[in-house]
Amino acid sequence: MATTREQTDTRPGAASVWLLTTVLMRAARGRWRLVLSIAAAVALGAVGLVVRLRADATGVPDEQVVTLLTTLVLTLYAPLMSLVQAAAVVGDLRDDGTLVYLWLRPVPRWKLAVAATLAVFVRSAPLAVLAAVVLAVSAGGGPLLVVAAAYAAGAACLGYAGLFAFLGLAVRRALVWGLVYVVLWEGLVGTFGALPAKLAVSTYSTSLLTTLTDTPGPSQGVGLAWAWAGPVLFALVATTAARWRLVRGEVA
Repeated sequence: MATTREQTDTRPGAASVWLLTTVLMRAARGRWRLVLSIAAAVALGAVGLVVRLRADATGVPDEQVVTLLTTLVLTLYAPLMSLVQAAAVVGDLRDDGTLVYLWLRPVPRWKLAVAATLAVFVRSAPLAVLAAVVLAVSAGGGPLLVVAAAYAAGAACLGYAGLFAFLGLAVRRALVWGLVYVVLWEGLVGTFGALPAKLAVSTYSTSLLTTLTDTPGPSQGVGLAWAWAGPVLFALVATTAARWRLVRGEVA
């Protein structure tokens, strides 16, 4: 029954992208992930509060708040949160064989790939935005900085959602490979030059935050237009790769 050719059911009853997204989100297991994620966001708020209490009478400078957001949210919380949610949405379903039932249905492969990316994004972005807002507010950031932090966190999750959904569909133990990408590439290799930096989602989310708040940006940063477009391109390319993987291979 299984085939490596893309299925193109055009009947009215063919599953919509949002229906597939909902199915993937409902099938995801591990409520402990949500509890730990919220606890981590609260912990970030505590860090911001400590920094604010230790500041002098003038308060915490915006540059320091942006540094906290960049270090703790955009390069740590957002990618790890997206990776954990991708493991729940795609990785676990692949490992236990559940994903094969969706793969065998007459659903266009691009719909399944888009649904996987959307499911990871919908589950991770609100948590990352919450963490960014809590940290910015607790550290004493103004309204503009809080809004910029929310935008940057959401944009980061969009790029990571595409990448980690693709990993979940393409390989087993996607959680391990995702950690390798976050720690080695974004944390180390991405700092070696302009080209590696352009292949790191954090470059774009950090540039977006610093540009919107008019604070010093990363040495390998990008302009505002690319800061907005970068995460979208990451999601599009990764989703296209996921669709190709679904067409060419099996998920069982």
